[in-house]
Amino acid sequence: MKKVSIIIPHFNQPDLLEKCLNALACQSYAGPIEVIVCDNNTPGGIEHLCQMFPQVSFVYESEKGAASARNTALRLAGGDVIAFTDSDCVPDVDWVTRGIEGLETTGADMVGGSVKILALYSDHPTAVETFEMVFGFRQQLYIEKKNFSVTANLFVKKEVVTQTGLFTNGLSEDVDWCHRATALGFHLSFYRKCIVSHPARRDWTELTTKWSRLILEQRKGCQLAWGGGVAGVIRWYLLALVIAGSALPHAALMFCSPAAGKLRSRVGATGVLFRIRFWRCTTMLRSGFGVRNRLAVSDSNNCTEYDLVQKASE
Repeated sequence: MKKVSIIIPHFNQPDLLEKCLNALACQSYAGPIEVIVCDNNTPGGIEHLCQMFPQVSFVYESEKGAASARNTALRLAGGDVIAFTDSDCVPDVDWVTRGIEGLETTGADMVGGSVKILALYSDHPTAVETFEMVFGFRQQLYIEKKNFSVTANLFVKKEVVTQTGLFTNGLSEDVDWCHRATALGFHLSFYRKCIVSHPARRDWTELTTKWSRLILEQRKGCQLAWGGGVAGVIRWYLLALVIAGSALPHAALMFCSPAAGKLRSRVGATGVLFRIRFWRCTTMLRSGFGVRNRLAVSDSNNCTEYDLVQKASE
């Protein structure tokens, strides 16, 4: 059977990482598995986890960012298949089995699985949690329409990694990496049965922290794709306006989604939808105009203060 290397970047989420590693210790897959965790120098360290999980390889990377951590772990991976997940994810017991099954049954070189969003209290989700359960990690849409999978749940053949290379820090690294891989001719498919669970962000601060990081990464990606001239700046502004305008048609999605729950939850989550889309729009416009907008970002496996100041001439 194929050997599977599981890559997990980590920063300052030891309790969640423990849940992730416990889930990986119970996998149903009969073949060999190696788990490699790369820590971004968590304050206080994670020595207790090293002792709890002696079968796991723990390595360290001082350069901040999930991409850098994944790259360090990737250099040590010896599997025929590389599986990516995040430290705040809990894979189903048959996650590895289903990931291998997805590669074999679809004939794809890369398979992205489902990401199930969970509220802290399933009977009483916050408005932000309800919004996340509808719009967070829309893997099938990402894979089939946007040609990428999030690295929270991605299985790839070793030759894909060998030819595509490492992740790029500072970009939306999963988007960039998958686009580079598919440009080389590798095929990406969605496999619904391969599932990890991910906690929903619970409040406005957690949601804007997430989007602060993603806006910076998107801005850098757009600069690389469009250039830094006037045309690129105009396209950035237009993209910001499109994002604000997308709230209206997506409100209909919110009210139709079975994940949104009761009417009260749908109404509250719709308010979050409009608020976050307009917040994203104004943040993007301000960054483009060069207005100082320092945002402390500490989301998932990233811990960097990002400065969204961008000059139109850059």
